[in-house]
Amino acid sequence: MSRVSHILQRMRPHPVRVRKVIRLAYPVALGMISITLLNVVDTAMLGRLGSVPLAAAGISGVAYFAIVFSLAGIGIGVQTLTARRYGEGDLLQCGQVLNAGLILGLIFGIPLVLASGAIASILSPFLSQQSEVASLGEIYLRYRFLGSVFLLLNMVYRGFFNGVGDTKQQLVSAIIVTVSNVVLDYALIFGHFGLPKMGIAGAAIASTIATGLGSIYFIGISLVKRYRVTYHLYRNFLHAVSRIGPIIRLSLPVMGQRLTSNGSFFVFFSIVARIGTLELAASNIIRSVIGLSIMPAIGIGVAAMTLVGQNMGAKKPDEAEVFAWDAAKLAAYLMAGIGLLFVAFPRFIFMIYTSDPAVIALGRTPLIFLGLTQAFGGISLVLEQSLQGAGNTRYVMLAEVLVCSLFYLPVAYLLGIRAHLGITGAWLGELAYWITMSSLMAVKFRTGTWKSIRV
Repeated sequence: MSRVSHILQRMRPHPVRVRKVIRLAYPVALGMISITLLNVVDTAMLGRLGSVPLAAAGISGVAYFAIVFSLAGIGIGVQTLTARRYGEGDLLQCGQVLNAGLILGLIFGIPLVLASGAIASILSPFLSQQSEVASLGEIYLRYRFLGSVFLLLNMVYRGFFNGVGDTKQQLVSAIIVTVSNVVLDYALIFGHFGLPKMGIAGAAIASTIATGLGSIYFIGISLVKRYRVTYHLYRNFLHAVSRIGPIIRLSLPVMGQRLTSNGSFFVFFSIVARIGTLELAASNIIRSVIGLSIMPAIGIGVAAMTLVGQNMGAKKPDEAEVFAWDAAKLAAYLMAGIGLLFVAFPRFIFMIYTSDPAVIALGRTPLIFLGLTQAFGGISLVLEQSLQGAGNTRYVMLAEVLVCSLFYLPVAYLLGIRAHLGITGAWLGELAYWITMSSLMAVKFRTGTWKSIRV
C-alpha cells in the first residue's frame, strides 16, 4: 500500500507550483484557443459551401503554416532569450531582444508578402490531384500569404511578453483577432453587410485582416510607458543587431522542427487526398478539432518555457526542472479529459462543422482513436517547450525529424494506402507520433543535461 501511495504522490503535481503555472498558462491557453478558433470558423463556414472548398482550405492552410509558422519559430528564440535575461534582472537586454526579433520578422515577412502570388502558383499543383481543389487552394494561399508579416510580428511580440511573464497580452490580442475574423468571415464568405460574396477568398482575406489587427494591438500596447520605458523598446536598433545572432541560433532548430512537423502534415494530407476528397474534408475537420484540443497543453507549455527560462537565468535549474514536470502532469490530466470527449461524442463534434453524413461517418473512428492519445500529446508538448526554454532547441528538432520520418508518415502511408485502411489507417500515424514523441521528450528531460546550457 505504501508503494502505491508513493506512486500516486509522484503522479500528483505540487499545488503551489501548479497555481503559478496556471496563472501564466490560462491567458496563453485561452489566447491560443481563440486563435485556433480563427481556423475553426473558417472550416465551419466553408463547410457550408461544400466538401471541395472545405478540402481546399484545409490542405492549403497546412501548406501556408508549413512555411510561415516555421519562420515564426523566431518567436521561440525571442521568448527563450527574454525569459533568461528577465531571470537575470537585465531588463534593457529584454527590450533589445524584442527589437532584434522585430527586425527579423520584417526581413522574413516582407518578401513573403511581395511574392504571395508566385508562391501560391508554385504550391497549388501540389495541393491535390483534383484541379478544382488545387485552383481554390491557390486563391486561398494568395490572400493568406499577404498577411505573413503580421503573423511573424505577432509571434515575436508574444515571445517578448510571454518571456517577461505578461501572458495576458497574448490573450487580448487573440480575442481581437478572433472576433474580427468571425465578423469578417461572415461578411466576406457569404456576402453580408453590403460586401461581396467571395467564398474561399473571403475566408483568407478575413484571416489576413484579423491577423493585421492583432499586430496593431501589440504595437499599441508596447508603446505604453510601462513597457516602452522599462524595457527601452524601439531604441538603439543598431545595438539590437547584436542580438539577432543568438535569436537565429536558438530559432533555426525550432524552424527546422516546425518545417518538419508542418511539412509532414502537408505530406499526410497529400496521402489522404489520394484516398478521396470526402476523406480530405473529414481530415480537415479532424485537424481543426485536434488543433483546438491541444491549445491548453500549448498554453501550459508556454508557461513552463517561461518558468524554466526565468529560473535558469536566476541560477535555479532544479526549480526549473520541478516546474516543468508539474506542468507536464497537469497537461496530461487535462488532455486525457479532453480525449474522453472525443471518444464519447465524436458524431456531435463533427456535426459542429458539417451536416454531410458521409464526411461524419468517415471521421468518427479516427477521432475516437486520437482521443486515446491526448494525454501523450500533453506530455510531449510541455516537455518540448520546456527544453526549448532551456535553450535545447536542437534536440527537439532532431526528435521531430526522427519521429516524422520513421513513424508518422510511414505508418500513415502503409496503413492508409498500402493496407487499404483508408482515413482511419492514415490517422493512426498521428497516434504513433504522439506516443513516440512523448517518450523521447521524457527520456531527454530526465537526463538533466539541459541544465548546463547557456544562451
